[in-house]
Amino acid sequence: MSVIVTNARNRIAYNVVRSLGQKGIDVYTADFVKRSMSFSSRYSKGRFLYPSPFTEQEAFIGALIENIKKVEAHALIPVYEETFLISKYKSTLEKHVKLAVPDYEQILTAHNKDRWSSIALDLGIPVPRSYTIAQAKAEARALNYPVLLKPRQGGGGWAITQADSSDELLRLLDHNDVNGVGQERFFAQEKINGEVVCVAMLMSHGRYRAKVAYKQLRDYPVNCGQATLRISVRNERAEANLQRLLEHLNWHGVCQADFVVDAKTAAPYLIDLNPRFWGSLAQALASGVDFPYLYYKLIMNGDVTPVEGFKTGVVTRWLGGDLRGFLPHLRASESRLGFLKDFFFPAIRASYYDDFSLADPLPFLAWTSDMLIRSLTGAGHEGLEGVWE
Repeated sequence: MSVIVTNARNRIAYNVVRSLGQKGIDVYTADFVKRSMSFSSRYSKGRFLYPSPFTEQEAFIGALIENIKKVEAHALIPVYEETFLISKYKSTLEKHVKLAVPDYEQILTAHNKDRWSSIALDLGIPVPRSYTIAQAKAEARALNYPVLLKPRQGGGGWAITQADSSDELLRLLDHNDVNGVGQERFFAQEKINGEVVCVAMLMSHGRYRAKVAYKQLRDYPVNCGQATLRISVRNERAEANLQRLLEHLNWHGVCQADFVVDAKTAAPYLIDLNPRFWGSLAQALASGVDFPYLYYKLIMNGDVTPVEGFKTGVVTRWLGGDLRGFLPHLRASESRLGFLKDFFFPAIRASYYDDFSLADPLPFLAWTSDMLIRSLTGAGHEGLEGVWE
């Protein structure tokens, strides 16, 4: 059997490639970036480039179909925002390959924070108080601070800005943009103080099939980004809340959610949904839940036997993200000596890395090379800034 995995440049795809390749499945990696890390993996049987799904959508779909036929792929596994476009063209692609993605309207509901929040509240799932920009301006003096300005679409901490007072909020909103992004894309949300707990699930047409939960120990960007160090934990309330929401949405495929567990009440507040594979996929693998292989079997067989539990206390690390966040975390730490000790000599060492393996070292070297080249040239990769509608 053979499968195509898209977005080969990121560590999510790399973990999918590693999981499936180790089981003898022929994996073909694809991206529109020539220096994609998974292209260098020993588990990649072949690779190809496609047009950007952000700027050349129809050409992207056409290139996928062409290569599906060329390598005789049985399954297609999208891992990042190209998932949304593949969902949009699902009926076309399903004529050539097997998929397991939600319908596009479901994707849009889960991807837009101002859409799923009302559904969550109706289901009794705690969500922070949110306001339109107009409401935030009108009620600025009455809001509880800090307040976050967040894009309705986006992830990984992209474009989130914090205001600690009404004067600061009004100053931020006294422009047509927030950090260079159009103000119309934002809403305001009261910040919940507490630790971040994440839950990821695999669903089969609204029925639970697998899960993992973990706590963020370190992140990048600092205090609002993706986990660079995390540990698997149980939070039954957060797990039950995500399952209830996904059952209501009749979800098919994978979805991940971020919760902030209120420091005073221990209530898990839902703050974000990722209707796709998520950055900390390695945590599930290390915790004994092989999401990529379960997802592959869901695609090929139409369903998969439920996995009830996962190992707790397992620590994993995104090495590249930790290196990028080293200086910001060092500057922000109350004890720089304590941070340095924990960074280089942690009490509990990671048992698994998102982006590095001694048995398959070239992908990390390829990623490092790409990062250095982009930092020197100022070039970037398109991604989370896209608007889906």
